[in-house]
Amino acid sequence: MKKIRGSLACKAVAWIAFAALSFAGIFYALQAVTALYYAAVEPEDWQSSYPFENMLCQKAERLAEGAAVQSYIREQSGLSYVEQRQLQDELARVKEEFDPAVTNYRVQIKSADGKEVLAGNVPQGENLEHVVEQVHYATFREGERHVEFYGAGLYWSDVEATTDSAESTGTGRLYVIECGVAAEPDPTVQDAFYQLWYQIHEAQNCLAKNGLRAGLFLGMAVLWLIWLLWSAGYKTGRDEPGAAWQDRLFLEAYLVLAALALILPTMLWAELLNEFEYRVMNLYQDMMMDPDGVLILLGISAGLAATVVICAMVLCTLTVRLKTHTLARSVLITRAALWLWRGGKEFLNGLPMTWKTLALCGTYLFLTLIFYSYGRYNGFWCFLWFAASAVGMLYLGWWAISFCRLRQGGKAMATGNLNHRVDTHRMPLDLKSHGEDLNNISAGLANAVEEQMKSERFKAELITNVSHDLKTPLTTIINYVSLLKTTQQTDPKAMEYIEVLDRKSQRLKKLTEDLVEASKASTGVLKVEREKLGLSQLIDQALGEWEEKLADRKLMVIKTLPEGETFVYADGRHLWRVIDNLLSNCAKYAMEGTRIYMELIRGHGQATLSIKNISREALNVPPEQLMERFVRGEESRSTEGSGLGLSIARSLTELQGGNFSLTVDGDLFKASITLPQSS
Repeated sequence: MKKIRGSLACKAVAWIAFAALSFAGIFYALQAVTALYYAAVEPEDWQSSYPFENMLCQKAERLAEGAAVQSYIREQSGLSYVEQRQLQDELARVKEEFDPAVTNYRVQIKSADGKEVLAGNVPQGENLEHVVEQVHYATFREGERHVEFYGAGLYWSDVEATTDSAESTGTGRLYVIECGVAAEPDPTVQDAFYQLWYQIHEAQNCLAKNGLRAGLFLGMAVLWLIWLLWSAGYKTGRDEPGAAWQDRLFLEAYLVLAALALILPTMLWAELLNEFEYRVMNLYQDMMMDPDGVLILLGISAGLAATVVICAMVLCTLTVRLKTHTLARSVLITRAALWLWRGGKEFLNGLPMTWKTLALCGTYLFLTLIFYSYGRYNGFWCFLWFAASAVGMLYLGWWAISFCRLRQGGKAMATGNLNHRVDTHRMPLDLKSHGEDLNNISAGLANAVEEQMKSERFKAELITNVSHDLKTPLTTIINYVSLLKTTQQTDPKAMEYIEVLDRKSQRLKKLTEDLVEASKASTGVLKVEREKLGLSQLIDQALGEWEEKLADRKLMVIKTLPEGETFVYADGRHLWRVIDNLLSNCAKYAMEGTRIYMELIRGHGQATLSIKNISREALNVPPEQLMERFVRGEESRSTEGSGLGLSIARSLTELQGGNFSLTVDGDLFKASITLPQSS
């Protein structure tokens, strides 16, 4: 099937078959059209048809012409012999045409009063009314060739009134023609009347026969055309359709070539069609029996078949262009329109948003002015104005909907949903660009957050692993130092060294524990068991633990607690560690001889504990930085602090659903813990 589809020989056979079948179908269709005119006439009313009356009128004119020739011969006595012979031959031809043996036409020429029969071809002894089906009347004047034909259905009173009026206005003698044809013409006399009677009686059969032939041939031609369209663009050895050289021409150029090719066949069948129509309306015999008629049918059929073939070629190239998806590109007007559209679109897109807005507003105002000027008295211009306003409203609605989508996307991203994406499909260009920028920002932030989370997890895992690896050797060192302390040492320096080892190993142990706890707190791994706690009691216990150490540093604690117990909803172990870290921070970094202020405030469902002290060293570090890991308030690092206390306190507070904040005002250091009250 693929070979047949792409075979050039098969396509050539298909084109020849299509042209031949189209020619045959059109030829028989024209014959059916010829019969169609006569098929509309009932066989019993064939003498009421236009061709019949036309033939009667022509016969009457021929009689008037013969009478004029006879009158001319009689009146002109000085005619030459040649002229007399020519006129007599003409008169003989007229008489021969009306011989009953060669025509079914029966006629009587009477005087104006109808009483005297002057001439005729009615057989002797017969009456005209009995010979013909209907009597038709006509009048003419002697010596004139003009005939007034009145048709059938007149009475003698009407004819007399007509002849009297004509006699009063004319100069020559008036004659009346009575004529007609039998209901069934004599088949032995093959004249035009018999041919007309025969065609009308055989019209139905001829119409059906030729119509069936025309439908059969044209149907087969349509099948071949479908095959040609199906195989258009395919060649042997190629599975996909491709464009030939004629299919790569611009469609307008191809149509111009097709129009030029159509000129000759169109002129042929258009010229012959007029003659065909005249013969169908006025011819008194079958066109297939007339050589000229056959040539006319053949010429029209050939011209129409050529036209159909050229139109089929246009359909084939359109089919190929559709199959290869090149129709739009091959239309020059479409390409020009696309070029103008793209150029205008790029120009508008290159304008800033402000200029585009001004241009649109100016265009709308200009159109409004034009429509208002012409539309006050013209409904069409009013309709255009309303249409332009409707388009403007639709555009504004489109813009507003797109802007709302952008705002919703921005809010979603602002709440931390970095996976949200703004749907920029079918948005105005400027809003679409803004939406794509938001999507890119969201994607960039998500990547940055993911990288930061990876880094934090890596640091937490590193600290945890390193701390865990340090615990085993550190525990061994501490144990051996403890054993050394139990032995008797004679050298005082040895005891001093053992004390240093004990102190430093304990500090290293504390640092390792802080590292592990800070890592767990920041990653949220610690288990939190929140319950109802008395915060005032917890403060008193913590102060009791640190009272001696604070007194050694000459630090006085001034606490301000509300009456009664203040209950909070928190984890007792973690909250104790937070307060312990803050008091440890005061013991390490507060200036000696100063006061530490502890104040507990409750209200609005929250309880806030604030601890204030005066720093021994100048605080040249921002509060946010002080809460980071390994950051200390003094740069010399001469104290035993690790820089993890505040970071651990903040992480543990946040794990309990609270808030931790620092405030630095000169040398004043203030830490605040806010926790939800227990109902």
